[in-house]
Amino acid sequence: MAAEDVDEETKKKLADTNMENYGGKEHRDKQKAIADKQAEWFGAGEEVGIQVWRIEKFRVKHVAEEDYGSFYAGDSYIILHTYVEEGGEERLYNVHFWLGEHTTQDEAGSAAIKTVELDDKLGDLPVQYRQVQGHETKEFLSIFPNANILEGGVESGFNHVEPTEYEHRLIHVSGRSKKVKSHEIPLNVQNLNNNDCFLLDAGTVLYNFYPDGASVWEKRGCLEKQQKIEEKRSGKVTHKHIIQWNEGDPESPEAEAFWAHFGGKPEALPEKSEYQMKKAKEEAAFAEHVNKMLHITNEHGAVQTEEVCSGVLDKSILAKEDDDVLVIDVGRIIYVWIGTGANREEISMAMKNAQDFLTESGRPFHTPITRIFSGREPAAFWKCFNCEHVAKNICN
Repeated sequence: MAAEDVDEETKKKLADTNMENYGGKEHRDKQKAIADKQAEWFGAGEEVGIQVWRIEKFRVKHVAEEDYGSFYAGDSYIILHTYVEEGGEERLYNVHFWLGEHTTQDEAGSAAIKTVELDDKLGDLPVQYRQVQGHETKEFLSIFPNANILEGGVESGFNHVEPTEYEHRLIHVSGRSKKVKSHEIPLNVQNLNNNDCFLLDAGTVLYNFYPDGASVWEKRGCLEKQQKIEEKRSGKVTHKHIIQWNEGDPESPEAEAFWAHFGGKPEALPEKSEYQMKKAKEEAAFAEHVNKMLHITNEHGAVQTEEVCSGVLDKSILAKEDDDVLVIDVGRIIYVWIGTGANREEISMAMKNAQDFLTESGRPFHTPITRIFSGREPAAFWKCFNCEHVAKNICN
């Protein structure tokens, strides 16, 4: 079947419905023309690189290039990665919509739906990734290896304030090698541990805290983060201190000032954080997960979900379902698979429907969701078949 036309069988199915023209070249061209007129998407994908937009009151707003890599925990973002493969000439695209830990369900839904406009503009070319704060996939981390996560939303930002007005904040730096990342956490002694680095931003004074178990990569990442803050404040940072964990030893004045922000120094730091213990529970749940393949369609008007198979999945089913949208749920990741004959409404609502499915299932909100097209599946997708449980590294 040509990429620009739906097959004859699909046309027959839609002939007596209001969906007859969905998926056809005429309809796709119409949707692209509409998307091309949206001011927020002007220039999208025209050059190799990164472009970032934020959802503000359900509208798409450009993010200034100097703020790329900084994300607010209360907001949702759309990121377009335009690239050319080595030795190739054609521009290729990946689209990520990133959801902060405290973003609302309405904003998350808006990010999924607005991404469809970008998809229309680029001709159904992007692979779409749903990213959630603290659980980003390797594809996202390769773009923003040192992502900076800030508390609050865009309206509570830290831009353009005087030094005395800087709100003190704690930044958690963790990871290994090229996967070191940082994000802001509540300034509370309970959020410290003995395995990672922390940067205490006190406005004109910056403290790098290096516990005993911190790695050389985390220390380097913490220092780089400190330098970026210092550079952004143009000489307003007057003091920088490195604080070590000195159990039982007398504290320097700088260390005493550091611990004063936490109400005093604790007797000990935990080896495992609450986050690590939560991850252990998730691993136990993955071991019990039953793989499912679900059929999502609007063939009869309303969106309907029906289980196709479960347990060890058979990839031969994909050929039979090529005129629809499938959700392949293997626990660690959910794939939204778009058949070549899927109609336009099914495609446009696929990611939102998958998000709704995830919410209704009671599964962790941060479960990755990736939308792909038939014939353009990544290698990791095929690892979902002929097995009871997928490998841990399928989405990392």
